[in-house]
Amino acid sequence: MRARPGLFPGLAVALLLGPPFFAQVAHQHHPPATTNEYIRSLEDPGRDEWQRPEEVVNKLGLRPGDNVADIGSGSGYFTVRLARAVGPTGKVFAVDIDREMLAYVVRRAKEEHLGNIYPVQADAHDPRLEPSSVDLIFICDTLHHISDRAAYFPLLARALKPGGRLVNIDFEKRELPLGPPLAMKIDQRDMIKEAESGGFKLSQEFDFLKYQYFLVFTR
Repeated sequence: MRARPGLFPGLAVALLLGPPFFAQVAHQHHPPATTNEYIRSLEDPGRDEWQRPEEVVNKLGLRPGDNVADIGSGSGYFTVRLARAVGPTGKVFAVDIDREMLAYVVRRAKEEHLGNIYPVQADAHDPRLEPSSVDLIFICDTLHHISDRAAYFPLLARALKPGGRLVNIDFEKRELPLGPPLAMKIDQRDMIKEAESGGFKLSQEFDFLKYQYFLVFTR
């Protein structure tokens, strides 16, 4: 069953079976064996030091009422922060293919009294976002897990409203004390070329993250 963002005012979601392609652990070479271990790793307080989530969200310049898609939302590490930034009149679509992670985000949203988070059951090749539905697509430490990016970028472009933006944060392609193996990483220059081929243009770049590049694109 296809999950559609507009059908979940109560944060219910139809979940498909499947491995956690998007809910990847951002700072381990080998992902933990269980969902609970994933969540503990993604929410490790030590991550804040190098991920600098509050500063990242601040740089996005989100406005009340904006609609945002968090691709590879995982445990909701950024999802809840994005939801606070857009306020109760905005929406954040937590996009993931791991049913347990989405269920966790639903519980977390309820516990944190965030009624503007909507789970979207995606698959590995389709974010399943409605056309012209979001002002910003946010991707952090996830793009390198998507194999057919040439087909994926146009789907992202289709989901953006006119004037919408795509944000990608990912690990630099060099030896680092955390993140995926070097062979999995996408060089920043290659990522820009891929995005441009998919209909995007680089508009901003931030360099305050220790291990990652932080790029903003427009359609």
